[in-house]
Amino acid sequence: MKSSRLLIAGAVAVLIPFAGAVAQSPTPAQEPAQGSQQGATFESLDTNSDGKISKTEAAANESVSAQFSKYDKDGNGFIEKAEVSATNTAPSETPSKP
Repeated sequence: MKSSRLLIAGAVAVLIPFAGAVAQSPTPAQEPAQGSQQGATFESLDTNSDGKISKTEAAANESVSAQFSKYDKDGNGFIEKAEVSATNTAPSETPSKP
């Protein structure tokens, strides 16, 4: 009986430092909202769900706004999913050495 109490007390003593770490881990409400600067998705920027991102919608993300013309391949003033895919999968343009 005495040995089982010591075993339980030892286990509790070992787990106490982990309890503090778990208590400090962020909850979903504390994590960055979708559409914040980092990790913005096409869907989070397409706020009216029309399948394209306007310049106004892109303004919610500095990076996308700054690169708008790079993604708007056809120059119609909107970024469409196909344009994003084409831009992100295109080989980077690296000048060849003579």
